[in-house]
Amino acid sequence: MSKLKDKFKNIFAEIKSIKHIEIIIAVIAIVIMLVIYFGTSCSPDEKTSIEPLPGEYDYYTETVRELETKLSQIEGVGDVSVLVNWSQEAEETSNGLPKPEGVIIICEGGNNISVKLKLISSVASYFGISENKINVLAKSK
Repeated sequence: MSKLKDKFKNIFAEIKSIKHIEIIIAVIAIVIMLVIYFGTSCSPDEKTSIEPLPGEYDYYTETVRELETKLSQIEGVGDVSVLVNWSQEAEETSNGLPKPEGVIIICEGGNNISVKLKLISSVASYFGISENKINVLAKSK
């Protein structure tokens, strides 16, 4: 046991004899803190996209689902898919939810000009956006 004590005393004496040991210890401590900080804040499985609040996600999903349901009931439209580009800026609707910036509609009747006009007019009215922000495409067969 005395040999072990002597070894620790020798090691401690060597460490004490190093000039500016406080600075070296401080630098090591800072490096360890930075590794811990960046290791936890930049983990690869962390999502980097903006995640909507739970209530907002329901709003987005339900709005698109309702729109798809209603548009598919229009004569000549057939099966329909809707993609909405939501505003990320302060421009919001009266109830505080983001406003759509653009809409893409893909449907079976997308080649028919009459169907396109009905869809564009309907979506522009529904969202209160300009008709030039709505694009209707034909679904591939």
